[in-house]
Amino acid sequence: MSFREQIAPILLEKCQTCHGPAQQKGGYRTDTFEFLSRNEDDADPVLVPGQPEKSDLYTLLVAEDAADRMPHKADALPREQTELVKRWIAEGARFDGGEPTAPLVEIVPPRVHPKAPDAYHLPIPVTALAFSPDGVELFASGFCELTVWNAASGKLLRRITNVAPRTFALAFSGDGALVAAAGGAPGEYGEVRLFDPVTGEMRRQIASSTDAFLDVKFSPDGKLLAAAGADHSLSIFDVATGVRRHHLLVFSDAVTAVAFSPDGKQIACVSLDRTAKVFAAASGKLVATYRDHQAPLYSVAFTPDGKQVLTAGRDKAIHLWNVSDAKKQRELGGRGDVLRLLVSGSQVYLGGAGKGLAQAGVADLKESRIFEGLNDWIYSEAIHPDTHRIAAGCYDGTIAIWNLADGKPVTSFIASPGCKPDAVASAAK
Repeated sequence: MSFREQIAPILLEKCQTCHGPAQQKGGYRTDTFEFLSRNEDDADPVLVPGQPEKSDLYTLLVAEDAADRMPHKADALPREQTELVKRWIAEGARFDGGEPTAPLVEIVPPRVHPKAPDAYHLPIPVTALAFSPDGVELFASGFCELTVWNAASGKLLRRITNVAPRTFALAFSGDGALVAAAGGAPGEYGEVRLFDPVTGEMRRQIASSTDAFLDVKFSPDGKLLAAAGADHSLSIFDVATGVRRHHLLVFSDAVTAVAFSPDGKQIACVSLDRTAKVFAAASGKLVATYRDHQAPLYSVAFTPDGKQVLTAGRDKAIHLWNVSDAKKQRELGGRGDVLRLLVSGSQVYLGGAGKGLAQAGVADLKESRIFEGLNDWIYSEAIHPDTHRIAAGCYDGTIAIWNLADGKPVTSFIASPGCKPDAVASAAK
């Protein structure tokens, strides 16, 4: 029996919500083997190796009284799963997961995700977009997949499978050899996987968590990867080895977006707790904290010189502030909720509430253009300056691509393969 392969996945799926880091109902914790095997002197033993009938871990799963049985207020585990737990304990409760203090989510093998639908009956929100390095292809989020489209015609080129049910961010490595997909199942698990963008092969699952990852970025030199987590964390990984260099738990709510400075030396991130922070990428040391926003934050970007940061969210205002002293320099209000912003050259592009993608100057935050033709909120953005294209993904499942030079539409399409236009209209109603 393998704890890592056969038991830990059951505990993660069925037990950790009520017996994990966030809450420990009944005094139990099942999120690490150390907690799982810890028996208190004044309580019934959770785990007695070799004796499943004396181990709460097993007896509570098979209790006849539904009020006592775990999981509480849920269907009983299938017999095949309870028999696995019983057999593992009977064989001595051997642990084969490396470090006993490591979270179970980090030691289990990568999940094999369900197959994506052959054809979507309804459109799903486009929560992540990324142009390929050459700008020819546009990668988009799907259900348990990534879809790849021709950026000029909107034609579907291929589909990358074995992806988490929801993808919230996509990022290409500098050399174009990897595309990172960050997502998961909110409230259950999160993962960041690295894929070969051509073959769709998963090269590595570089990050896993007890909640979804909401953003991911490569450093400019491609050596580091930063991931923002709904578990209130910012994680920084070494791309070559997959080793996590820093796990920063300095926010009181979900970290929603992350950005590297142009020189790669600093990382900025924002949170639902209304704060924005800048860290040193190498050491993880806190450099600055900005607290002037009055509502949860969703988006962040550095200015081209790396000396200032742009942040925005639900308070309907974009703030420009200094890294050096965390003081606000300029503000653009009246934009509605800003879910995404990206900086390219001297311009910043804002998406969120409303039905248009706004363009403004970074230096003065004066709005200069609206890219029109959308019918719903913008949930994702991508830009490719060399081919003069910018793309937006919407809640209604559509993707629109415009020419940066003149603002004219290039193409627009439903990014849910097989979904018919009348389904989009029906969903809108």
